[in-house]
Amino acid sequence: MRFAAILLLSAAFAAPLFAQAAPAPAPAPAPAKVADPDEQLPLEPGEGRAVAARLADELAAKFVIPEQGRAYAAMLRRYAPTGRYDQGTRKSLTELLTDDLQAVHKDGHLHVMLAPKEDARGGQGGMPRNFPPLIQSAKWLAPGVAYIRFTAFLSTDEEVAAVAKFMAEHSSAATMIFDLRNHHGGRLGEMDTIFPYLFATKTPLVRMETARSIFDQFGSPFGEAPSLTFTKTADRVTAIHAATPGADTPLRRAKVYLLTSNATASAGEHFSLAMKSTGRGTLIGEATAGANHFGGPAPINDHFAVWMPVGRTSDIKTGKDWEGDGVQPDIAVDPKLALVKALELAGLSHDEAVRIDAGEVPAEPVHKDKLRAR
Repeated sequence: MRFAAILLLSAAFAAPLFAQAAPAPAPAPAPAKVADPDEQLPLEPGEGRAVAARLADELAAKFVIPEQGRAYAAMLRRYAPTGRYDQGTRKSLTELLTDDLQAVHKDGHLHVMLAPKEDARGGQGGMPRNFPPLIQSAKWLAPGVAYIRFTAFLSTDEEVAAVAKFMAEHSSAATMIFDLRNHHGGRLGEMDTIFPYLFATKTPLVRMETARSIFDQFGSPFGEAPSLTFTKTADRVTAIHAATPGADTPLRRAKVYLLTSNATASAGEHFSLAMKSTGRGTLIGEATAGANHFGGPAPINDHFAVWMPVGRTSDIKTGKDWEGDGVQPDIAVDPKLALVKALELAGLSHDEAVRIDAGEVPAEPVHKDKLRAR
């Protein structure tokens, strides 16, 4: 069993993390899914407490923060013998277990789910059926103002190629706007295609870490990209994600704005923190979702799985991550008005900014009333 090379990923995706499992709770809204007949199956005698017991063992052994993993496990072992998990359907068990875990410690990714099925996913890289395009819009919005709106960074060959094409064709921009308000999360490939245009020198961005035992058993959860530098100790593995400069184009001197909302999740938050911490970009909107801990689906048994957080990403300067808090904007505005504000900062009149904004409608809501991480 090995770890697939993934990063921060919204639970809207069910691509494999552990090889035995069928790559954020996902703060971003989940797309329509194929009905699973197993959801309404009643639990078999003893099934619920067996799931809770196995889940407790997995959390105690693998959760990113060991003391929290042990606290989750203690709660499950306390409740299981009482019969708390022995009633209802398989679907209701996943919801009850998730609620109980979140009551112990909030975590933006941790949740119990039915084991992913191959026929419940569609599209490359585990992208669900009926999911919005990975790149919703990519264009010139005005002379010198380039704009791209993402749904996720799945690092498919097609998406990375499209990002490379967009950056090359808009390398003369005086203003670059990255719209992350619908960003579900993902991997490093798109970021590593963008950063060479924006940085003139090699620049450390963020620190990622996981337990050495996880790394040794499953492989690198960070990937093996040239942008990563690894340090290993007896108990931890740390990767520094850095931007490597490419050709000198006007984009190195361009204004860069990132539009964020509380639906900006996981790898979208990684991107946001990297740009804010380095001072290379200005965040406009509201604090992001607060789903920091990365990992992926791990099997509990044939019918259940857990989205297991096994690592964290932190600011190189402060050592802090964004779990539960989100990455704070530099300019706080209603996320519905974030593009208008960015266009005004790019020099457009308010009326022109409003007109352009009306033509750029995100595929999903840009604000959520309830977040699992908070």
